[in-house]
Amino acid sequence: MNEASKEDIQLLEDWISSDAEHHSYFEQIRDTWNSIELENELDEKKVQSDLRSMIGRIEVKTEGTKIFKSKTRTLSSNWLYKAAAVFILGFAASWFVFQGPKLNEKKKTVYNDIETPKGSSTIINLPDGSKIWLNAGSKLRYPQNFDKNERSVFLEGEAFFEVSKDKDRKFLVKTSELTVKVFGTKFNVKSYPDESAVETTLVEGSISIQKNSMTGEAFGKEIKMEPNQRIVLYKAQKKSVPTESRQAKKIENVPERKAKLVLSKRIDTKRFTSWKDGKLIIKSEPMMKLAVTLERKYNVRIHFEDEKIKHFKFSGTINNETIEQMMEAIKLASSFDYRIDERDIWISMKQ
Repeated sequence: MNEASKEDIQLLEDWISSDAEHHSYFEQIRDTWNSIELENELDEKKVQSDLRSMIGRIEVKTEGTKIFKSKTRTLSSNWLYKAAAVFILGFAASWFVFQGPKLNEKKKTVYNDIETPKGSSTIINLPDGSKIWLNAGSKLRYPQNFDKNERSVFLEGEAFFEVSKDKDRKFLVKTSELTVKVFGTKFNVKSYPDESAVETTLVEGSISIQKNSMTGEAFGKEIKMEPNQRIVLYKAQKKSVPTESRQAKKIENVPERKAKLVLSKRIDTKRFTSWKDGKLIIKSEPMMKLAVTLERKYNVRIHFEDEKIKHFKFSGTINNETIEQMMEAIKLASSFDYRIDERDIWISMKQ
């Protein structure tokens, strides 16, 4: 239906060339299509509606039954007008088939991708006036122009947010495990892919969090947070399965664990947000975990020559010390020794 055969198209061409009035009608229909094509509102239904409306007006004008004789068929002018309409509408439909993807590409959202390497951090000013501090080894993705209904950014790593209030557009921070819904506030999100937990710390204002489904969309219970609260999502953990790989020197017996949310109240938020000011506050932190933080901050690799070292705990404050000064402080406060080889640091027990 609504398709013209080769024979019909040939008849139509013969009909157009047979009379100046016929040619004029066809030009009128074609011009209507071209004028619509040039508009930005390329809506197929609208195009077809406008063209059918025009064909209807032409048919009203044709009160007689003009006959066009061809070598093969004798046709009324009404059929020819309809044939012209089908011919052009068929072209319109095929135009949408081939041009549709191009139109979608033009409307495709353009994103900014910001990545901070280890050993550095950066400050980002968003189009809506919000401000983001992006920590070392982190990635942030956000659209050049926010949607009219919401403002979404995508985080891998750690960032501190100062979000501008906008009652008409909610602000969403999306990570691999959580979606944070923001109502104009200051908060910190830590979501490194190589860590076993995702942390959200609220300094002031109001936010809520939801766990993400396998597709990355927020679902389930929405948990609201108050200032000076922190929520940690411990990621689901599957039990290790032994492998015959020659590279597998040791298989750790890691117990299976379901994802779990833990809420802490009345916390000192500076402990979790001071990094944006170049300061690290450490409180009874195992050396194994502290090493990960130091690797990101100073862009180094830390190696333990004795497994016992990983479990020693440290407390203190790091301001603007160099990695050498930091390692000297650890050495003085413990029974450790160390050596530095370019960007590699080897920690051992004192002899």
